[in-house]
Amino acid sequence: MNFYNALQLDPAVLKGNFAAAETKHEQRKWLSALVVRDILLVLFAIVFVTTLSELFGSENSSMAVVIFCILLSVRMVDFGYNIRHSLCSLSILFLLLWISPWLQHQVPAGFGLVINFFSLLLIVVLACENPEMGNGGLYLFGYIFLTGSYVTYPAMLARGLLTLIGFVICAGVLIRNHRHKHTDVTLRHVVGHFQLSNSKSQWQLQLALGVSILLFLGSVIHMERFVWAGFACSSLLSTYPVRVKERLWERVSGVVLGSALFGIVAVLIPASWLFLLGPISGLCLGLCATYRYKTVFNCFGALSLATTIYGLGGSILLRVCNNILGILFGVAFFHFFRQGFWTRPVMKSSPPVSSD
Repeated sequence: MNFYNALQLDPAVLKGNFAAAETKHEQRKWLSALVVRDILLVLFAIVFVTTLSELFGSENSSMAVVIFCILLSVRMVDFGYNIRHSLCSLSILFLLLWISPWLQHQVPAGFGLVINFFSLLLIVVLACENPEMGNGGLYLFGYIFLTGSYVTYPAMLARGLLTLIGFVICAGVLIRNHRHKHTDVTLRHVVGHFQLSNSKSQWQLQLALGVSILLFLGSVIHMERFVWAGFACSSLLSTYPVRVKERLWERVSGVVLGSALFGIVAVLIPASWLFLLGPISGLCLGLCATYRYKTVFNCFGALSLATTIYGLGGSILLRVCNNILGILFGVAFFHFFRQGFWTRPVMKSSPPVSSD
């Protein structure tokens, strides 16, 4: 494998190859690929998000972040059906990410619950034909992130143009990398297999309903930075199959450890250096192969921004409390959903049927 191809690998794979290498030369190759990949990704993220934020306004930096994440995903992960229908789904996903998080702020909380539920259900049905590829967590992250960034009407119009440009970029990458895959599988097959009697459809319904209810509760109690609770809940429910105990302890321990470490570092360094913690945490995040340590370094990026608004103590308290609230809600909802509603026998998901 050449060095360029090595750069395309996940950090977990690169670390595994490093551990299995039999010579110093091979170890240096895999270690170099891991470090160079990490640096290039962080630099690209900074340039990409900063450029789009300058062009379309700082209010739309959240959409720039979401587009960046989708761009990285579509390079490697397809939708599981033919390219023509995948492009149609991608356009719907971008439309929902643009309009629904903003629209739910314009209506009473009950209507917002309905908007979020149907938007999220459509997202997970269109994007999660193969749940193990992680699209559920990605697109839910984007949706929840955007619900926490309310924008004015003029900025919303600029966000529409940004969304269109993001769609064109991601569609181009999707076509280039996946145009020859799943040519016999159509969107009709995917939608047709959404049945309440199979486990994948139950998971999709559970995911959309659970996150929607949590966002509804957040809009009612008006708790600051409630999107952090949404991230925690979706990180639990978006695993397939849902790994309750594993994600519960990984998330809670990662958040507590990350918040504590951030607090220690923030006290030890000058306040004028706090802005460096975001990029540094991004570099550390790119070297992590496990969910717990990714959660640790995600705290640094989130808290470095929140500290400017809520102060150090207030930010850490919000980070820990909201994450625990979100993960506990996710656990409770998971057990209520499975034990209360799904009492009928579960049918395994059927593979897509090839068209004639």
